[in-house]
Amino acid sequence: MDMFTMVILACVAGEPTCTAVRLSEMDFTNADACEARIDAVTAAMTRDFAQRPGFRGRQVTYDVSCMNREQLKRKLGVSVADL
Repeated sequence: MDMFTMVILACVAGEPTCTAVRLSEMDFTNADACEARIDAVTAAMTRDFAQRPGFRGRQVTYDVSCMNREQLKRKLGVSVADL
């Protein structure tokens, strides 16, 4: 059984850099299970950004992917040992 990892790139309007997060859970045993959590994870991140001084009311855009180990290695150069 393959495990999937959620990779999120979150960009706050007006900020020079974006935040990258890699989230793996035991329940991510297929792409559908990973994708089912996207809304909850991005909503929690948006709430966290809203608590930071100067970020409140600013737009956040997300680029989210659910990838297995082979896809992570091929697309991002992340090796199995890094997981």
